[in-house]
Amino acid sequence: MQICCTIIAPSFMAAGMFFILGMIVTRIGPEYSRLRPKVFSITFITLDALSLVIQALGGGTASAAFQKGKSATKGTHIMVTGIFIQLFAITLYLSTALEFVIRYFRDKPLRPRATAVVGDAEATSPNGHRKRMGRGERLMLVGLAIATLFLYIRTIYRTIELLGGWQGAVIHNQAAFDCLDAMPVIIALVTLNVLHPGRLLSTTGDTILDVHSGISNEKQDPPMHQVSDSTNGSPTSDLK
Repeated sequence: MQICCTIIAPSFMAAGMFFILGMIVTRIGPEYSRLRPKVFSITFITLDALSLVIQALGGGTASAAFQKGKSATKGTHIMVTGIFIQLFAITLYLSTALEFVIRYFRDKPLRPRATAVVGDAEATSPNGHRKRMGRGERLMLVGLAIATLFLYIRTIYRTIELLGGWQGAVIHNQAAFDCLDAMPVIIALVTLNVLHPGRLLSTTGDTILDVHSGISNEKQDPPMHQVSDSTNGSPTSDLK
């Protein structure tokens, strides 16, 4: 149970971070991202889910082997495969995010610019300049950077730990576990609660942008159930 819980806990946080960055990409400029927002979310969340399933399977196999007094090597190898997939996913996520941020600040889009407005990010100007990043997006990017850095440190530690085996020096070092596994996850968790996406990326205004499709939709007026009487100007129902 300890093994499975240690594996599972950060995976959902990582999936949330992948989705949040996809939202930011949609809001301030999908044209700067190599992956479109829908593909972005699907790709990284799929990799994270695959990693989670494989690690959980390996953890369960290793735990069952321990209880029967057998070798846990097979389960360990399965877990290592899962953690490598997670490491690959976070590395790809980091490189994609870094390219997006660099292209945004250098104003070098990969595709024609979008013109939708979401939250406090301003619309593209008539002369084709980029959208201005709002305060919410800036703070959320800082939060994601901090959380991603510490989860990346944790993933590297887990990789080294499992490669050393269940009898290795790293896995039996409690101080290393506390500092390189537990603490990074706690810091990432606290960061995302302080810099919460529900607050920083809340949608305001009359225009909203679909996170996955990137299509701007104006809020529609509710259907009219009353019309003004042309004689006295008083409202009368149009439904009898």
